[in-house]
Amino acid sequence: MDNFVQTSCELEHPSRNNPQVHSDMPMFSSLKPKAQGKEKKKEIPSGFDWSHAKTALDITANIAEGTGLTPLKSAAGTVKKIVEIAETIKKNKESCVNIAKYSFELIEELKETLADKNPEEVDQTLLKSVKILEKELDHVKDKLDNIAGRNLGKKIIYSGADKEAISDCEKRIKQQLEKFNTVGIANLQQRQKDIQDKFTRIEKKYNQQEITSDQLEQATPAVPRIFFGREILIKEGADYVINNAQAFLAILGPGGIGKTALAQKIIEVEAIKEKFEKRSYFIPCDILPNVASLVQGLLQCLKIPTQEGKSQAEMLNDYFQLNARHTLLVLDNFETLWDGKEGRAGIQNFVEKLFNFKYVSILVTMRGRDGPGNIGWYKLGTESGIPPLSIDAARKMFFTITGNKSDLLEKTESIDKLLKELDYVPLAIRLIAQRARTSQLETLLRMWKDGKTSILKEGKGGFSRSTSVECSIQLSWIKEVVNNKSNMNKELELHILNITKIINTEIGKLVKQEHIDVIEILGEAYMFYGAVVEVIDNILVNVQDISTNQKNSLQFIKVDMLIWNAQWIEAEGEVRRIRGNNELNNKNNTAQWFERLRKICRLQARDSGAMATQCLRRLGNMHQMQNRYSEAAEIFSQAKSQFEEIGDQLGAAQCLQSLGVIHQMQDRYGEATEMLSMAKSQFEEIGNQLGAAQCLQTLGKIHQMQNRYSEATEMLSKAKSQFEEIGSQLGAAQCLRSLGEIHQMQDRYSEATEMLSKAKSQFEEIGDQLGATQCLQSLGEIHQMQDRYSEATEMLSKAKSQFEEIGDQLGAAQCLQSLGEIHQMQDRYSEATEILSKAKSQFEQIGYQLGAAQCLQSLGEIHQMQDRYSEATEMLSKAKSQFEEIGDQLGATQCLQSLGKIHQMQDRYSEATEILSKAKSQFEQIGNQLGAAQCLKSLGQIHQMQDRYSEATEMLSKAKSQFEEIGNQLGAAQCLQSLGEIHQMQDRYSEATEMLSKAKSQFEQIGDQLGTAQCLQSLGEIHQMQDRYSEATEMLSKAKSQFEEIGDQLGAAQCLQILGEIHQMQDRYSEATEMLSKAKTQFEQIGLQQEASQCLQSLEDIQRRR
Repeated sequence: MDNFVQTSCELEHPSRNNPQVHSDMPMFSSLKPKAQGKEKKKEIPSGFDWSHAKTALDITANIAEGTGLTPLKSAAGTVKKIVEIAETIKKNKESCVNIAKYSFELIEELKETLADKNPEEVDQTLLKSVKILEKELDHVKDKLDNIAGRNLGKKIIYSGADKEAISDCEKRIKQQLEKFNTVGIANLQQRQKDIQDKFTRIEKKYNQQEITSDQLEQATPAVPRIFFGREILIKEGADYVINNAQAFLAILGPGGIGKTALAQKIIEVEAIKEKFEKRSYFIPCDILPNVASLVQGLLQCLKIPTQEGKSQAEMLNDYFQLNARHTLLVLDNFETLWDGKEGRAGIQNFVEKLFNFKYVSILVTMRGRDGPGNIGWYKLGTESGIPPLSIDAARKMFFTITGNKSDLLEKTESIDKLLKELDYVPLAIRLIAQRARTSQLETLLRMWKDGKTSILKEGKGGFSRSTSVECSIQLSWIKEVVNNKSNMNKELELHILNITKIINTEIGKLVKQEHIDVIEILGEAYMFYGAVVEVIDNILVNVQDISTNQKNSLQFIKVDMLIWNAQWIEAEGEVRRIRGNNELNNKNNTAQWFERLRKICRLQARDSGAMATQCLRRLGNMHQMQNRYSEAAEIFSQAKSQFEEIGDQLGAAQCLQSLGVIHQMQDRYGEATEMLSMAKSQFEEIGNQLGAAQCLQTLGKIHQMQNRYSEATEMLSKAKSQFEEIGSQLGAAQCLRSLGEIHQMQDRYSEATEMLSKAKSQFEEIGDQLGATQCLQSLGEIHQMQDRYSEATEMLSKAKSQFEEIGDQLGAAQCLQSLGEIHQMQDRYSEATEILSKAKSQFEQIGYQLGAAQCLQSLGEIHQMQDRYSEATEMLSKAKSQFEEIGDQLGATQCLQSLGKIHQMQDRYSEATEILSKAKSQFEQIGNQLGAAQCLKSLGQIHQMQDRYSEATEMLSKAKSQFEEIGNQLGAAQCLQSLGEIHQMQDRYSEATEMLSKAKSQFEQIGDQLGTAQCLQSLGEIHQMQDRYSEATEMLSKAKSQFEEIGDQLGAAQCLQILGEIHQMQDRYSEATEMLSKAKTQFEQIGLQQEASQCLQSLEDIQRRR
């Protein structure tokens, strides 16, 4: 079976079509809605880096202890405590930040003064000053500690006095800082002499390292004197580095474009020199084959002395931890490390660690289009890198190198032609100009025409990056590269421009089969499709002497590339042209046509062997991938009939398989199962084990989509074994991924993570970047379901980047969709709306109607969560219609379910009951047990809200059983939670406490922090209702903290409101006023006016009682 059927199977993601798996939360706790969400910790406005300061102080104290400098150790320890206390004080924040900042600067100055000194070498006057400083620091610490330790009542009473005390502390620290600045100057000259002596002592140790200063110096090229046409780029690069405290500049592009020279010119700019004060270090990475050698090179450049008992990496880390001055590292020809034999993991980890040192800036030059690692590089020039020279700049460079020879000056037109042939690449111009000093221009033109890059070599030595633009491209080399899937893209990226240029040049003479072979091989590398399509178009348009078979082969390669890029209209047009050019009138010729297609069509699935295919199936696949299911089904049916007529059993079975997949994607599982079972039998009859295994795989996925996890696991495990028997690593890895997703849907996150991680490794081993990235996407979704939003965001962002790198627009849009949902779950509705709207647009651009409808559905749910029911209803109704148009019954039913819940939230119970009952029936019809159970749960909650506790208990108990049957622990725990709340509402506190405690334990087991916090809140409310205020306060405070940890602003505000009411009941009006005022503000911020009004009413009651 070809790759398109596989791709179609993979388009369905459980988390996409079953968002309720992680988003359907219980609606009741004391009849208050409980939202989801997480809120990032707010940064301190001053920009003072608390974490960096504390880490640096720890390191300083450790170094001081090791060298016996007790005064420095004591002072650093005290200042760390001051920083920690100042960070916690909420009042007079500006003064507290200054206290921390001045204290930290004091220790930095003291450390500079005492650096490299033994205790006996410290000046006695300085030592006395340090002892006075210690007393002042202790005084400030004690004052701040006293202020921070006050309870709420004392904070109010001593507010004015504390403000004055904090200001006094700020003043004292500032005076000490000024004093030590003066002392530091007095010690500067002596310190400089000490440093010089120290460098002299350790000079010999440097020579013992593997990478020497001489080697680095020899490998560093001289700054070029002949340099034209880069003034704008130099200014752009210099401005970026100067205007950013921490800069990450990437100079990217192909070999010979002048990246190194550009970097050297940028760091020569005076403003750069002023900013970094001779702390710009040029590191030639082409002599550094691995991370260890790079560390050695940095130690040499930075002149870091060796330390006994410490590794080189530790010494470098310590240096950057303590470094408080701007430093620029220029990592030249970084592709040597990035594409080295040790792989990218180690060097990526190293670069990303450098990124975390706030005073380190990096300028990297490397081949390719993207900078290394997950860093926000500023790309100099265009998105694809540094452009070639302008014609004027190229001409100036050429004439300057040739010495403005008079005979050449008269041949400007011929020289311009040669420069154009060289693509205005600086290195190529330099090499050809050097030859032009001794060779006639006519000879150079003839040599270029005959030999191309072979004349761009200098001297008799071996190949080097500075003496050759490229070696000639051999077909055997390309085959070897493409066979190494894990390395393919990065290897080809270095040569793609030269490969396509040579092909375009050679086909002008005659198209050979080798050229088509090269193009077909390049078709395996997704990221170069654009360049390859241009080559194909050049052949089809400009080459007349080409056979029909060659033309068909090239056109089909082009079709595959257009499909990959989601250029559906262009792909469909190309297929119709192929069919039109080859259409014959009678039946015999039609048979010949299909037989020809069998022979010329390229391999679609990596492990499938030779297989027949034809234009109708290509068109069917395109319609299928665009969710145009009715047209696709019609085309596949027609193709199946034609295959049967010509006796092609394999083609007929594949069409039947595709028809089964279409029914699967339309949630018509009965018809899908019948067709796929029949196709499986046909594959088995003709001995096609791969096709049979693929059908079994899809049948397993159908059970998975119906929440029949036991049957799905059995089938997928069997399919996995069959794939392994026939050596299909791809199929086996796909089955393992599906098995991981089943565990994911059952909330068995540990097993799911293990399987998906293993599948990811298998995909990586066979070079399937798409499969590996999809696993990373699923792992991100697992973190999302566990409310671990930080980890989820990191993984999904990385997956999105990887999808973009391999050209998978669909995967990238799905990751963007998930990132939007994470913001939605954190109640960050503005960001969620922006991201989901962008994802929706991307889905629409690639024609993926399902994704666009899902985003519209999520946008409707956001309006629902904000109580904007009119807008929510409009969007969900529109999404429902779109799902119905593309035949997605599941999506349409989920929208119907949400519309019912909107009526429920508006207390329109009759309409809600009618709609949710209808949704429940539709879920049952399509075999979606999870959706049916969720609707039953909602119907039970409606009875609960109407005080019809008997009916509510019956429905919720039944829903709980259904959730348990399908292995959905989350749904079962939510039902148990609601049953506990029913007992709570009936004042049956003992039963309520038992059930809510049990539900809390279940939420904790599956890692659901939100459910845990909600149960804790309800248990606190039970204590409140029983006038057990101490226990209530303890539980509600704990629940509030948990809500705040996961970013649930609503839950935190509700707890704050109840705590305020408890203080009010105990006549503690001051504390009650503070809490209720804060709760009111929080309710207003998230748009809940009714709850804010309740707080205001309570505050007015307090005022009247006073």
